[in-house]
Amino acid sequence: AARLAARQRFRAILLTSLTTVAGLLPLLTETSLQAQVLLPLVTSLVFGLFSATLLVLVMVPTLYVILDDYGLTRAVEEGETRPAPAPRSAAA
Repeated sequence: AARLAARQRFRAILLTSLTTVAGLLPLLTETSLQAQVLLPLVTSLVFGLFSATLLVLVMVPTLYVILDDYGLTRAVEEGETRPAPAPRSAAA
């Protein structure tokens, strides 16, 4: 299930990240004085987006595979929740 989810979301995540970076590239390569003010912001956005994309595409599926090895993802997939604790009575 984790591998299927990773395959289904890979294209959407990668395309979103790449188009955002492609949109920021002109500002990242701009040399005018006005753009120099925004250059640190754009640089941090691009590298933050790259690192977040790698985390989402590599670490999240890896975590789900590890959890699946321990049998902990079945409850999440089936929508099971823990039962609510019984309310305490006021007269104790």
